[in-house]
Amino acid sequence: MTLLLRILVTSIIPLAESKLVSEDHNMANKGKVLVTGATGFVALHCIAELLKNEYEVVGTLRTKSREKEVKNGIEKVVSSKKLKFVETDLMHDSGWEEGMSGCKYVMHVAMPFMIAEPIDPDEVFQPTVEGTKRVLRFAQKAGVKRVVLSSSAYTVGQHNYSGTHDHDDWTDHRNKNINTYVKAKTLQELAAWEFISSQTGKTKLELTSLLLGAIFGPALTAAGQTRDLCKQLIEGKQPMVPDLHVPMVDARDSALAHLKAMETKAANGKRLIIANPDIGIASFESICRVLRENGFNKAPKIKAPTFLIKLMGLFDREARGMAPLLGKKINLDSSLTKETLKWEPTIPMEKMVIDLANSVS
Repeated sequence: MTLLLRILVTSIIPLAESKLVSEDHNMANKGKVLVTGATGFVALHCIAELLKNEYEVVGTLRTKSREKEVKNGIEKVVSSKKLKFVETDLMHDSGWEEGMSGCKYVMHVAMPFMIAEPIDPDEVFQPTVEGTKRVLRFAQKAGVKRVVLSSSAYTVGQHNYSGTHDHDDWTDHRNKNINTYVKAKTLQELAAWEFISSQTGKTKLELTSLLLGAIFGPALTAAGQTRDLCKQLIEGKQPMVPDLHVPMVDARDSALAHLKAMETKAANGKRLIIANPDIGIASFESICRVLRENGFNKAPKIKAPTFLIKLMGLFDREARGMAPLLGKKINLDSSLTKETLKWEPTIPMEKMVIDLANSVS
C-alpha cells in the first residue's frame, strides 16, 4: 500500500465511522414522549407508532398492574424496549411531574369513546375537562414543547347537521340534543384552548387538537369499548342495527396523524379533522354488511326503529346516549389536515372493520 493510499484510508474510515455513530446516536435520541391512557385503543397504536420512529415513550397507567397487558399488546407490532410507565390519574397531581420529566412532547389520549349515558355526568366531565387542564399545567411546568390532544369529530357542529363542517366549527355544548360524551369532549377542547391562550411569559406550551372520527382497526389488547361493541356485533348479541352514521378512521392511520401533528411545525395552534374522506359518513348498517360478507354471519341485518331505541332510552343508559345521534349525518371537510400534515388515510373501510373483527373474534 502506497503512502498516499494509507493516508486516505486512515483519514476516511474514522470519518465514516464517526458519521455512522452520529446518525445512530441521533436515531436513538429523538426525544421522550408521554402518552396518557396507555391502555386505550388509540393510545396503544400511538405508542407503537412512536416506538417505530425511535422515540422513548412513557405511558400513564392508573395502576401498574396493567404494564404486562400493555407491553404484550405493543409487542404484537414493535419492541417495547423503550416503553416505560408511570402510575398516575387525571384526577390527582401525583405522578405527573415524574412522568413528564425530560419529555419533549405529550399525547393526551386518555378518555375513551363512550355511548352509555353516565349515572352522574360529573364522573365524565371531571376527568375529561379538569384532567386535561391538569395535563396541560404539568406539561407547561415540565417545559414540554407541544401537547397533541385527541379530541373528537363530534366537537364539530354536532348540533347542526346542515352543510359541511370544518375545523372552524364548534358543537354548541349548551344544546340539549347532544349526549354527555359529545358535551364532555367539546368542553375539554374549549378548556384546552382557553389554557393555551391565557399563557404568559416568553416560552409557551404549544397545542394541536385532533378531531378523531370513530376508530376501527386491530385491537392490540382485550380492553376497550370499540372492541366490546364489535364483539357484540359479531357474536349476534346486538339483534338489530341502530341508525347510526359515523366518520371513520383506522387506528393505524390515526396514530400516524398523531405523530405528524407532534412533529409538524405548522400544526401548532390548529384543530385538524382525522377521518377518511373516501369513506365519508359510514352507517352501522354498512359496517354490519361488511362483517357478514366476510364470514361474520351473526352481525345483525335488521335496522332498529328509531322510536324503539328512544323508548328504550327511558330505562337503558346506552340507548339514551345513542338517541341524540340516531339518523344524523354530519359532513366533514378535512382538507386543512391534508394541507398541514401531508397526511391522508390509507386503510379502506373493509380492511379496518375486518381487522378489528379478527382481533376480537
